[in-house]
Amino acid sequence: MKKYFLLGLLLFVGNIVLGSVNSGMDYPIKVVNGKSYYEYPVQKSEGFYSISKRFGVTEDEIKAVNPGTEKGLTFNSVILIPIKERSYITHKVDKKETLYSLSKKYDVTYDDLYALNPNLKEEGLKYGTEVKIPEKKTISVQTMTVSDTVKKIKKENKPTFTVHDVKKGETLFSISRHYGILQEEILKLNPDAADGLKIGKKLIIPPVFANTAMKDSDRNKPAINYTYHTVKKRETLYSLTKKYSIKKEEIIRLNPSVKDGLKEGMVVIIPPVFVNTHLVSDSLISPQDSLTMLEDSLKNDSILNLQDLFVRSTTPKTEINIAIALPFQLNKVTDKSKIDGNTNKILEFYQGFLIAIDSLKRSGLSFNLSVFDSGKSEEDMRAMLESSDLTDMDIMIGPAYTAQIKPLSEFAMKNNVKLINPFSSKADETLVNPNIFQINTPEEQLNFLMSELFIKEFKDKNIVLLSFSNESYNDKKTFADTLSQMLIANKIAYKSLVLSNVSALRNALVSSKENIIVPITTNQVALSQVLPMINMLPTEKTKVAIFGFTEWQSYQSISKDLFVVNTYFASPFYLDFQEDDVRSYLKNFRRFYHAEPMNTLPQYGMFGYDLAMYFSTAISKYGHDFEISIDSIKCNTLQSDFHFKRISETGGFYNSCVFMTNHNDVTGLSAVNGVTMERYPIERKEELKIKKK
Repeated sequence: MKKYFLLGLLLFVGNIVLGSVNSGMDYPIKVVNGKSYYEYPVQKSEGFYSISKRFGVTEDEIKAVNPGTEKGLTFNSVILIPIKERSYITHKVDKKETLYSLSKKYDVTYDDLYALNPNLKEEGLKYGTEVKIPEKKTISVQTMTVSDTVKKIKKENKPTFTVHDVKKGETLFSISRHYGILQEEILKLNPDAADGLKIGKKLIIPPVFANTAMKDSDRNKPAINYTYHTVKKRETLYSLTKKYSIKKEEIIRLNPSVKDGLKEGMVVIIPPVFVNTHLVSDSLISPQDSLTMLEDSLKNDSILNLQDLFVRSTTPKTEINIAIALPFQLNKVTDKSKIDGNTNKILEFYQGFLIAIDSLKRSGLSFNLSVFDSGKSEEDMRAMLESSDLTDMDIMIGPAYTAQIKPLSEFAMKNNVKLINPFSSKADETLVNPNIFQINTPEEQLNFLMSELFIKEFKDKNIVLLSFSNESYNDKKTFADTLSQMLIANKIAYKSLVLSNVSALRNALVSSKENIIVPITTNQVALSQVLPMINMLPTEKTKVAIFGFTEWQSYQSISKDLFVVNTYFASPFYLDFQEDDVRSYLKNFRRFYHAEPMNTLPQYGMFGYDLAMYFSTAISKYGHDFEISIDSIKCNTLQSDFHFKRISETGGFYNSCVFMTNHNDVTGLSAVNGVTMERYPIERKEELKIKKK
């Protein structure tokens, strides 16, 4: 049954393409009149365009060597594909070199290497042998002044271009965001900009087109660049107004929570300064002078046609292109094989995703879903990307392994594809790629959010941070450091204690209020020592509760000592099996797959379901570039709430929603409150309290 499992899933939805990792052009080579050609079998529904893209040749070149194909191609017919002759350099193979290291060193693909060195497929690299490396194509750039270029464009009746004067502090990235175009498009017209920008340098900015422009009501508005300011120690709302010369009301308008004060680490959105937002002093500048400055700024940018400054595609879509790149391990599935636990989780994630797709199709949406068995290594991922044309995807979901994030991130950035990173908590690529949506909150941001929740709930309690003499046990020290700093900033008292014996722990408690003990560990040995001690502490006069970490719930060795007293967790997941949507999902899961979901936290099928529902809803309502309206996206989910915040001014988004849950052996599981940085903290808390009752 196992070998047919994924195939059954694919057939369930329909209109799906299953891809596989292909490390090279595995096609026979035929020599005709001294020229080499690939013998390529035409795939189902394949045309000249997709084949030409695959092999890097023109449609006319294919037709020229395959007479009789002008009227179209036939499934499974074999056609000849010209193998492009390229100039090359010779590389002598050194010790420990691999195909991957050569491809990185010379920035070429495996196909490039195989085309010039066919023996590499069978024999691989051999020390001391010579390998032909294709030379990169050079682009001839005609020297021409900016004014000459603009005159030439106007004379040829080309679309309107813009000339931009580089200002202090501007970068290629910030300019590309200002005009809403890819950096590569600017570099095509200004190749020397790749070496850096200087103040006063003139850049030619290409236009955009009607199918990528914003809606008419927004076209005459200049592009707005927001600043994302991370609050430092002792900064106040007043100091921010001075720093950015902007009114207090304008900061509060975009960040309602700052009315309650700033906290170190908080991210505050700062709008750009216009005449109506500028902090004006009578001794500094008049409103009229401010307006004149704004007008001069626009003139200096030489904006020739303001309505053409946008390329964001915000048109709602009814057909959505999705690629999933996860390690399904299909090459290991046989009649007798057993699928490992991680693969089972991936498969269940995909099962839940398909249930959501089925539901969304009933509402009128259609999907082009491409599924790839992406392997585990960076090399596997690069091979997959090289062998597939995924440039038209709206979103890509993956990977499962941190080692594969970089190549997938590079592809998403280059091709303006939204990358949904579902599992990794590493934020390196999210910090620099505005197209990434990171679901698993990065550690630094998660520590802040958890501390925010902790303070909201326990600020009036007796707080005890409990560490261990064995430093290797204190693996949650970074959270403890963040929490202690925020407690100090909020003038909330707490105690720090190194565990020695139950008497020392009892001496740290008080009877006048509830005691919250925070063991800063996920180590099972440490927990097996401390939990029995804590369970001995409560008396009629002393109330004791624990604040812990979700990892604890997967440890069988401590299950008998867990939840004896009130135990609180901060988690991005909260699941209520009494909700109608959850019951409906479970009913569909059993009906489609004749099985029960795995008993895991989170539920991986529901995780896939929630991602499919959220991002499909976002694109169907707000278009490919839905992040422009990120705060307006609302969607019914099962166990996750999504509220995305930019991680940095030049980076992507992370999910900032965290729930506080309460567990005990008497009342079971309930939600206490939820925090999403600035969004609905009070309303959400009240809503969940009602649900709890």
